[in-house]
Amino acid sequence: MTEETKKEESKKHNGLHWQTEADSELNSSEWIGAILRYFWHLRRKKFDTIYNPKQLKKNAIIGWLFKMTILLTMIYIGYRYMSSI
Repeated sequence: MTEETKKEESKKHNGLHWQTEADSELNSSEWIGAILRYFWHLRRKKFDTIYNPKQLKKNAIIGWLFKMTILLTMIYIGYRYMSSI
């Protein structure tokens, strides 16, 4: 391969916009975070003000923390259940 074809190959791979599993995880974290924040504010704020590009990072962090808490709780419950058998 010449240097020029290597550059063309890297442009092809970098220009693709495939949705990966990580993108889906980020999107679900955003939604969960936005929904949690919406209910935290007791529905006083409109959902559109919470779920927007400015609040994306905050929603994703809150959603990810919530999902990890649920996951660890499930693992703990499973461990406790298995040790009691």
